[in-house]
Amino acid sequence: MRKRGSFLGHFRRYSLWLSWAAGFSVLLCFVVLVFLTSRVILGLEQQRTASSDNVQWTLTQVEVEHLAFLNALEQHLHAEGGPVPVPQDLTKVRRQFDVFYSRVDTLSRAQLYEPLRQTSDFGRPLAKVTGFLDQAVPLIDGPDQGLQNGIVELWQEAHALRSQVRLLSLHGLAYFAGQSDLQRAETTATLTRLAILSIGLLVVLALASIYLIYINRITQRRGDDLVKANQRMNTILSTSHDAVIVSDESGKVIEFNRAAESIFGYGADEAKGRSIGDLIVPPELRDLHAAGIKRMRHGGERRVVGHGRVQLQGMRKNGDVFPVELALQSAPLANGEIIIGFLRDISETVAAQEELIAARDKALAGERAKSDFLKVMSHEIRTPLNGLLGNLSLLKNLNPSRQQVQIIQNMDLSGQLLLTHVDTVLDIARFEAGKLSVQREPIDLGVLMQELVDSQSGNAAQRGNSIEWQWSGPARPWVATDAQRLRQILLNLVGNAIKFCENGRISLEVEVAEESAPGQHPVYEFRIVDTGVGIAEEHQDEIFEDFHTHDPSFERSAGGTGLGLGIARRFTQAMGGEIGVESSVGEGSVFWVRLPLEVVDAARRPSAHEAQLSDLQCLDLLVVEDNDINLAVIRKMLEIDGHKVTTAKNGKEGVDAAYGHRFDAILMDVSMPVMDGPTAARHIRAGEGRSVDVPILAVSANVLPEAVQGFRDAGMTAFVGKPLALSTLRKALAALLGGKHPVGEGSAREMHEPLNAMREDLGPDAFDRFAERFVAEADAMLGDLGRSDWAEGDLDTLASQSHRLAGSAAMYGFLELRDVLVNIEMAAKDNDREVLASLAGAASTAWEDARATVLRARQA
Repeated sequence: MRKRGSFLGHFRRYSLWLSWAAGFSVLLCFVVLVFLTSRVILGLEQQRTASSDNVQWTLTQVEVEHLAFLNALEQHLHAEGGPVPVPQDLTKVRRQFDVFYSRVDTLSRAQLYEPLRQTSDFGRPLAKVTGFLDQAVPLIDGPDQGLQNGIVELWQEAHALRSQVRLLSLHGLAYFAGQSDLQRAETTATLTRLAILSIGLLVVLALASIYLIYINRITQRRGDDLVKANQRMNTILSTSHDAVIVSDESGKVIEFNRAAESIFGYGADEAKGRSIGDLIVPPELRDLHAAGIKRMRHGGERRVVGHGRVQLQGMRKNGDVFPVELALQSAPLANGEIIIGFLRDISETVAAQEELIAARDKALAGERAKSDFLKVMSHEIRTPLNGLLGNLSLLKNLNPSRQQVQIIQNMDLSGQLLLTHVDTVLDIARFEAGKLSVQREPIDLGVLMQELVDSQSGNAAQRGNSIEWQWSGPARPWVATDAQRLRQILLNLVGNAIKFCENGRISLEVEVAEESAPGQHPVYEFRIVDTGVGIAEEHQDEIFEDFHTHDPSFERSAGGTGLGLGIARRFTQAMGGEIGVESSVGEGSVFWVRLPLEVVDAARRPSAHEAQLSDLQCLDLLVVEDNDINLAVIRKMLEIDGHKVTTAKNGKEGVDAAYGHRFDAILMDVSMPVMDGPTAARHIRAGEGRSVDVPILAVSANVLPEAVQGFRDAGMTAFVGKPLALSTLRKALAALLGGKHPVGEGSAREMHEPLNAMREDLGPDAFDRFAERFVAEADAMLGDLGRSDWAEGDLDTLASQSHRLAGSAAMYGFLELRDVLVNIEMAAKDNDREVLASLAGAASTAWEDARATVLRARQA
């Protein structure tokens, strides 16, 4: 700070000196400029005056007048008959003499010619001419006879004077020409000096202006910096959570910020000017405080100032004494120094430290209690749970009804899930104690991976993700390992990927990364790749810790306790493997698990999907569909599998049915009269009926993502697209009741050959009956479409018929016809007859192709 202050002082002095020098230079240049300007004006004035006196004309006129005088004399002398006294001629002679005399007298007396008369070249001829004129005056002014008698002599003398008059004229002209040249040269030099001085003055002024601009900018910038610094300082002082108290050397308060007001209870105006010892120092410490102030003022040892933070006691206005953390610093001023104190109320910190110590003691006791509790739980919970699951297995062998089988299976599933959770908790305790055991059994990795993908596809679809798995390299699926542990590891990693990935892709890869060395098993690498938010490098080592729930995305939309990755790490280590992650923020993550697995011979196991489908028997279902054909088809498909089916023709009837009876699931059409499907779903979810929480399966031909999302927003659990097939319904119900939320439309075969699939599902007789009814309804409606005299009521009927027939077309897989009928429905609702006329041809063409397809399917 001192170096900066010294620099600023030198800079200010240097700037002041330059300012004075620039001002003096400008003033001097101005004085010289005024002087030279006056010289130029004077010279020009002189030139103007000389011109007005006609100097050159006067000099040349002397010679002219002399010649005129001689001419007058010669005319008198050479008159015809010789000289005779002619008074007129004498008068002319006298007049010319007077004129000549006047010119010469001007040269002899005029002040303008004084410098010229001082020259010998001009003075001698002038004296001779003047002498001649003075001598001739008596003769000229005398009587005519005397002038007549002396005229010859006068002519001779005047004629002899001709050379002198010539010299007067020549020397005078030469002199004044030289003087004019000198004066012009002097004026030119003065003007040159004036121009140079003006340019110099302009340069000085320009430099001074540039310098002043520079100084002004520096001053303005420094002023802005000072304002900003002052604002920042005021902001810091006003927003600081620490009390900031500034005092002078004697301990008088100068500044007292808001935090100090809040902590100590004094207002700033109340505190300023008072002794800091009287304000915040407890009475028992004031003597020590006063001694420290005195020692510091006399240059003694500074025990607190500049020595960091120390813990002391402070006192509030109301007399409360509390612990504070204090740091003092000093700053020099021109007339002394100030002391800046930073104080922090650490009452809560001290209390927290005391609580932390107590919590540590409790934690140590809790660890011992936890160990005892886990031992008790191992026996007291698992024993009755195993008995419950054992009795459920016995019930399966007592020929229960289909409904009872379903209930038993649900109870068994919940019990197994609870047992898994209990085992997980116990496994953590066993791992910490070093007693976690690993079982080995032959498993098919392909089946395990497929089951894992199938079980998580619904959760992935809810977040807009796709999930798949594949082998990387040659497939070697049959290994001996702990299937439950491996499944738990991969399930935790996949679940974690789903949480932190939205509208992306999750890929599972399995690869034999290292072939087996002699006496060792090959190393399998499992990779879970997602396109989610990624993990920052500094957090990648933390995520495998217990209770770590770092979530940089979705505003903590991904829930969880933070134990999943910790459990995966423990299980991986127990199985002799390693686990890790590679990730970049915004680019996704790759979690990998490397395990040494023993390769075994293949064995056949029933797939989980087959077992899942076999469990779906004797369900109590509600089907809400306004289209009679669609309703009959869906009901027939469901009854084939032995399900109990209740039907409703619109959303209102569906809501009423769901209110009074609890169904296993509800199949809901979307577009219906009276009340549509999404509205009905909202009413069911918002009501207090018996089916308020049962799964609702949306059945619609609209498979656009935004439409499907709208179904979910309305409270529908899952979605299946039209056309429907029995296998599609089976898969949808299996996924729905198994906890998954599918968004597909059926297999490729079902979409490509919907009629054949429907014929196989319903049987030839039922299919022919429904197809015949569909053809009849379509022929009746489309045959009337070309009319131009549609009344408004007829258009309402047309819209209703088009909607119903569009649903049937979608059910049978005629999507082109479905689209045309939807457009007809919209045009009828808008009363747009021109659009209806234009759609008639397209509808006829689409129906011809569809009708032919239906007839071929009936004949197959």
